[in-house]
Amino acid sequence: MSQPPPLPSPPPPPPPPQGKSHRGESLTALVGFLVFIELSSGILQGSTPVVLPLIGQHFDVSSGDLNWVMSITLLVAGITTPAAAKLGDIHGHRRVMRITTIAVAVGSVIVAVADSFALLLVGRALQGLFAAWLPLNIALVRDRGGPRRVGRAVGMLMGSMTIGLTTGMIGTGLLSEHFSNVRVMLWLPTAFILVCVPVVLFLVPESVQRSEDRIDWTGVTLLSLGLGSTLLALARGGTWGWGSGPFLGLLAFGLLVLLAFVRAELRVPRPLLDVRLIMQGPLAGLYVMGFLQGIIVLGPQSANMTYMATPSALGFGFGLDTMQLALAGLPWGLLAFLTAILSDRILVATGPRVVLGSGFAITAAGFLLLVMVHDSLWQVMLALAVQGIGCGLVLGSLPTVIVSQVPQNHTGIAMGLSNTFKTLGGSLTGAVFAVLMNMYLLDLPAPGPELASEYAYQLVWGICGGAGLLGALLALRLRHGKAHAPTSDPAATTAAL
Repeated sequence: MSQPPPLPSPPPPPPPPQGKSHRGESLTALVGFLVFIELSSGILQGSTPVVLPLIGQHFDVSSGDLNWVMSITLLVAGITTPAAAKLGDIHGHRRVMRITTIAVAVGSVIVAVADSFALLLVGRALQGLFAAWLPLNIALVRDRGGPRRVGRAVGMLMGSMTIGLTTGMIGTGLLSEHFSNVRVMLWLPTAFILVCVPVVLFLVPESVQRSEDRIDWTGVTLLSLGLGSTLLALARGGTWGWGSGPFLGLLAFGLLVLLAFVRAELRVPRPLLDVRLIMQGPLAGLYVMGFLQGIIVLGPQSANMTYMATPSALGFGFGLDTMQLALAGLPWGLLAFLTAILSDRILVATGPRVVLGSGFAITAAGFLLLVMVHDSLWQVMLALAVQGIGCGLVLGSLPTVIVSQVPQNHTGIAMGLSNTFKTLGGSLTGAVFAVLMNMYLLDLPAPGPELASEYAYQLVWGICGGAGLLGALLALRLRHGKAHAPTSDPAATTAAL
């Protein structure tokens, strides 16, 4: 009589699940590392405008050529951010972070040691890759913490970048009072960026979720060419002339290429950007808010500094020097930092309509207050403080709302596009403001540099206030659905760490 076959041995017990406390500690550590990276990004962005005049003196370049210091970084940022974010979704966000961080570090060292203006521009071009950090960092946080925990982390990332802007300005101002060599000031952001390299290489974990999409190289080429042409036209329009053939031709070419990009993306099965998802859902309104965010945050920076630096003998302005300008911007930075951190709690308690609508409305109130009262420095600082509260709410909550509308494995490209819209808003507004400030000039009796009139600044602030009101109206129409599950996209796959 045959014996029954032996029963199969039971499978080994599964490993114990990872505890919530351990996961929370891991996420806290990750956010801490990424906060330092965004702080360094803010210091890089905040220090450069302050040191621009010294760069011009050191290399003996004209004010027109000096515009390239900012323009070339803006160009590289606008062109590379969507592609870098998409590569992170496909190949891993830490992997792309490592590549971009090393490139930015190399560029920062080149800027600090450059012995020619051309070499400095090469370094500034490499520094433009820093713009990919924010979307990659947000994607890492969402991957490790899940959609429910991303909001508070995003607020901390945006807040640290905001305080970094102020730190960069004040740090550069302090160094300028003790050192005359511009290289000393250029080493300030470089030192922070160099520390970011080992942080990304050894302390930041890789993301788990992957997209099985392939890079749409046709889309990458068209988007890069269209954005690059448009941004270059806006950056150089003041030098070429806003009605000149080169400006109008390059701008028209860039817009036509972007139109061709949209048509191409509608025809491919796995596009670089899902245009239908953007146009048919709430993302369209959110990206318009990102564009308006660029107007109210990036657009008035130069005008505010120029107004406060205008000699008071002309009837307005305060004649502030570099250090005093940095201190005058401190209330904006601190309040934007605090409200960005608190924005997630407000978002959870009230919903996106309230927090985004309030943020844009408060910012608009700050600009309109500035239009009406700006005769005393305390009045200007009060208006900037009000703007800081509103801008912090928008900066801290808008990325959270955007990522809740897309599958987890598309977080990088969604935030990359948001950053691009913000950059376009700031660039377009900067170009328009340059035209306005050149149209309304003071009639000075003595020869010297041309200065914008008080009315020109009021126009700038009024336009920013209008952008804030438009953002508040868009927020009231916002329909915010539930966040996607981490693997809601069928193209998602899980990769080993």
